[in-house]
Amino acid sequence: MAERKPGALEGLKIVSMAEQYPGPFCTLTLSDMGADVIQVERPGGDPSRFLPSFYEGLNRNKRSVALDARQPEQKADLLKLVEQADVFLEGFRPGKLAKLGLGYDDLKAVNPRLIYVSISGYGQDGPYRMRPAHDLTFQGIGGALDERINGVVDGLPPAVLLGDSVSALYAVAGILSALLARERTGQGTYVDIAMSDAVLALQTPFIAVDAAEDTTLPQRDPGYALYETADGRWLTTSVAHEDSFWDRLCRDIGLEEGVGLTRPERVARRDELVGKVGARIREKPFTHWEALFEASGQMWGPALRREELVKDPQLQARGLFDEVTRQDGTVQQVLRQPVKFSAYDNAPLRRAPEVGEQQGEGYD
Repeated sequence: MAERKPGALEGLKIVSMAEQYPGPFCTLTLSDMGADVIQVERPGGDPSRFLPSFYEGLNRNKRSVALDARQPEQKADLLKLVEQADVFLEGFRPGKLAKLGLGYDDLKAVNPRLIYVSISGYGQDGPYRMRPAHDLTFQGIGGALDERINGVVDGLPPAVLLGDSVSALYAVAGILSALLARERTGQGTYVDIAMSDAVLALQTPFIAVDAAEDTTLPQRDPGYALYETADGRWLTTSVAHEDSFWDRLCRDIGLEEGVGLTRPERVARRDELVGKVGARIREKPFTHWEALFEASGQMWGPALRREELVKDPQLQARGLFDEVTRQDGTVQQVLRQPVKFSAYDNAPLRRAPEVGEQQGEGYD
């Protein structure tokens, strides 16, 4: 076995009270990069523990203590952890921790260099800030469900929890930026992350598009679509606007009538052309199109099901899959973070903890 390199964030100490998805995904990313994360759970544990595999997938590498911050002695234990921490993360509704004496001003008094991060649905201000909601609602207000952009059909929600995921990654960016600034100034700061803001931020290029140019969105092109093959598999073609690749696609599938159509012409006939391309692709099995599109240099790829991901040669070559051993000795497959360093490791080291498994350990 190769010698393990240090993590890029080794020595970084994080205390997190954030539960369920966004906060744990944020700290998972940081812990895989070497940060020491203590997950402060309510005495019964993170509510997401009712889905054991889901919880385990987001909480490997971390340590767990169980504390009820409403109890003075246990609140004192939490403050001792905060004294030694670089980062404190929480995911409650605005103002909830401040009522317990655990707001930013309270913890800043304990640790002036602390980076205090709040991930909430709508952020710390604004008329919606106290509304309860989950990911789908934040996708809606962030514009990600606009049928002109993502083609939402029949009210079916997207499978990817975009608001949870992207807010976690913006929190990572906020934490690392705040730590870099602290190196210059010596001062901590407060970081306010709203899930709805994070989704909206992904609409940046679409917000900039003039209404008259709406047809420039890639989803309008019939070359940018999912198609089913004769053997029931699915593939993608991602011709976003390039006439030359559209012509190549038409020649590959034998749709000569489509060759030479400009993008505006294709967009105007989208439904018709999607039907014709789809009919041609359904004539042959996946392996036929795989060989043909690879040979022609087409913009294409497989639409993989989850169980197929681990078998894909590209994903295997990138070394994205790893394993950790559960407490009962069984092996769980996990994903590495998609960030590679030449000088540092970025890998899962241990399983997710049991509730309160590291109670009383503090920081070493």
